[in-house]
Amino acid sequence: MTLDEIVKRYGVPKTIIRKYFPRGEVRRFRSRKGFFWTQEVWSQAAVESSLLLPEVKEAVQKRRAELLELQQCREITALFAQYSPEAYVERARRLDRQFILHVGPTNSGKTYDAIEDLKKWTPGTYLGPLRLLALEMYDKINAAGIPCTMLTGEEYLPVEGAEIISSTIELCDTHTHFKTAVIDEAQLIADPSRGASWLRAICLVDADVVHICMAPEALSYISNLVRSFGTEPKIVRHERLAPLRYGGSCRDYRDLRADDAVICFSRKNVLATAALLERSGFRASVIYGALPPEARRNEVRKYLSGETDIVVATDAIGMGISLPIRRVVFAETEKFDGRQFRALSTAEINQIGGRAGRYGMHEKGEVLVLGDDPIIGNKLGQSVRALKASCIAFPREVLATDYPLRLLLKTWQALPGSGAFLREDMSEALTLLSRLRGFSVEEQKELCFDLITCPVDTRNDELVRYWADCARAILRGRKIPYPPFGTKTLLDCELQYKAFDIHHQLLRRIGRPDDCSAQRRAICERIAELMRQSKEEFIRHCRVCGKELPLGSVSNLCDACYLAQGMSGRI
Repeated sequence: MTLDEIVKRYGVPKTIIRKYFPRGEVRRFRSRKGFFWTQEVWSQAAVESSLLLPEVKEAVQKRRAELLELQQCREITALFAQYSPEAYVERARRLDRQFILHVGPTNSGKTYDAIEDLKKWTPGTYLGPLRLLALEMYDKINAAGIPCTMLTGEEYLPVEGAEIISSTIELCDTHTHFKTAVIDEAQLIADPSRGASWLRAICLVDADVVHICMAPEALSYISNLVRSFGTEPKIVRHERLAPLRYGGSCRDYRDLRADDAVICFSRKNVLATAALLERSGFRASVIYGALPPEARRNEVRKYLSGETDIVVATDAIGMGISLPIRRVVFAETEKFDGRQFRALSTAEINQIGGRAGRYGMHEKGEVLVLGDDPIIGNKLGQSVRALKASCIAFPREVLATDYPLRLLLKTWQALPGSGAFLREDMSEALTLLSRLRGFSVEEQKELCFDLITCPVDTRNDELVRYWADCARAILRGRKIPYPPFGTKTLLDCELQYKAFDIHHQLLRRIGRPDDCSAQRRAICERIAELMRQSKEEFIRHCRVCGKELPLGSVSNLCDACYLAQGMSGRI
């Protein structure tokens, strides 16, 4: 039997035959035209005995699975072509809408003007990037005497007779008709993890008038997107209301003043900086991403009421938290973006620095840096590269096919972008899916997709383990476990709150009632209690000599120990 005959008759890939089969007899053949060639030939008995070997069986099965997967990947790639961005645009063309694009830097009144219009023409909806922003609009609109309900993935705050819904962008209602819709921070349309929600809202929200608020770098892309709907947008340009300037360097915390915001880029550095400032006589509010929203709101309230006189925050302050800050001081100029430490981008510096100089409270804003790093002065106020693409969501419709969920996600992740559109990043969903091995995922594909797209910080192993325990319990039809982290320390409280969010999100996705608002409220009260206590334990010290490290230090060594280690390395 020749190589081709074995492949055809037994379906054994050539690579397996060459690797595992005994060497066949080499025979010489003659063609019709008189040419000679040689070929390896096996007897049928040799072939069939080789096929019985365990390593051959395993290799054949593995290779067949690889070839099947390659074929399925080609078919899935063709399938995804049916769910192109053009389908969104075609649906958008059917809606009769007027678009008003509000363009300008931070602190220029974009959102304020859009909200004023929203309050006049109801029913309406506000769509923002953060729960804290949705909560801020909920408070402001209700304070104006207009009933407003808040809806986020974490909670629902209904108000009787509500004419406006304030929600996070992911919960955009595309089935209800509104008179006015406000879509905030639309430059995030290019974000690979969340940008698909902005694209969906801009294309599909059903409102007579849609206000879209954005940074200048998003104008060209979004205006062209709106024109593709067959509509010419009205563009309203906003100028910054209070001037902003670069104020140079701060030597150390002794140069700080009341009404400053000190910016760090990790929880540990925020708390350590707050401890140093409180030791120097300041009263500090702290704001960072891991802090529960209610706790963040309480820290904001303390600053607004005068209980504290300085803010220490991460870049969580950069989007939508309105505080009467006079100066923004960057204690750090690098941040960890989930993959690596990198210098701050121009957009980040403008967004965060732009919080300085609240209009109506300060005549101007000032941005400074702790130390002598020139990056802030060089980038502040510089124009940001225009957006070239937005993000399109993974099409849920493909879950109805017979292809494995893992392969659908893997193929989507491997596909290149298509010109003006990027694909939603599903790497975190793939990470969570890998924790469900051993379960009949394909029999419950849509349920598993709902579970693995639950917002989870996949960089935190403890939260991923808790999510996996909950997901397995749901797939087995059992009650999901109670969050195990407790409230002894601040870190415990933060983990416990995030675990309750996972608990709530998973139950909401499978349609089970869940009310853990009392537990979350208790956690926030515990956090407030811990925040009132001394933060001295968070002050950073040199890991060699134990000396206290100065504010803004990026190393875990003091200068003397750093130099000593460098000298010993040279020797």
